[in-house]
Amino acid sequence: MVSNSTSPLDILVWTNLGIVSVFSLLGNGLVIIGLGYQGLQKRNILPHDLLLIGLSTSRLMLQMLDSANYLLYFISETYMGTYTQDVVHISWNFFNMISLWSATWLSVFYCVKVTNFANYLFLWLKPRINMLVPRLLGMSIIISSILFVPSVMDYFEQKEWDSLTRNLPVSANQSEEYKNGFIVLLDMHLLYVSITFCISVIASTLLLVSLWKHIRNLKKSGLGGKDLCTQVHMNVIILLLSYIFFYLLYFTGFIFLEADRFRFGSPEMLVIYILTTSFPCVHCIMLILTNPKLKKMAGHVLDITRRAS
Repeated sequence: MVSNSTSPLDILVWTNLGIVSVFSLLGNGLVIIGLGYQGLQKRNILPHDLLLIGLSTSRLMLQMLDSANYLLYFISETYMGTYTQDVVHISWNFFNMISLWSATWLSVFYCVKVTNFANYLFLWLKPRINMLVPRLLGMSIIISSILFVPSVMDYFEQKEWDSLTRNLPVSANQSEEYKNGFIVLLDMHLLYVSITFCISVIASTLLLVSLWKHIRNLKKSGLGGKDLCTQVHMNVIILLLSYIFFYLLYFTGFIFLEADRFRFGSPEMLVIYILTTSFPCVHCIMLILTNPKLKKMAGHVLDITRRAS
């Protein structure tokens, strides 16, 4: 069991982790309950709402797995390197994959719906995006899972072999095979994280360019400083820039996380963990603030809480 640390850095890091976890749980819970309840009432869930529910559900599972991972690490001396840790880690990777693909296709959905590029691909996608998005999400998850399964099976086979031959002489080639199995597992994870990151940033950048062009056209027409639409567009641009910034922090932290350069539970590892958890939390808040239905639900919840207190 790891000894408790009382350094100021540890206190700051754990406080931030606690705040991020609470906001993430509350925000994602609001999206799941609110949109899920509306969908059951209307017996129809819009593609946009389906993406939001899938995104929030996967992030809620990620939060629970993260909490379980740290809890087991601190209460058990034998947790590290066990099959339990491997199952938690692989389950986390699976839900992280769903989360990233959901966020990616949500970015593409916003980009296609809002932009006005006179391009054949965009013109073809606009009337079809509602139908395509759920299919693209399902195909992405299935293909990523199929590509990921062989690496997982190979890793567990190599680990089983290692446990059976732990007390026997091991050749350099055999040790290298086990090491390569783990590296392939990490490489596959990093691959789809990189793909989703690139698609999301490209879609968000195209949306930024479209909004900026629209604002520039409004200014040329003399409505730039007075039109309420211009102010709304500026707010969306700020949110998009924040989204790209926090996504970049997440991607950077994820690379350090997968590189496994720091000891689990160390201050450096906790700082990296904050980088990887701040993006889902901030993104969830952005989605609530920019979605009229979710913003209204959040207002009702805050009003009820204020009255109760």
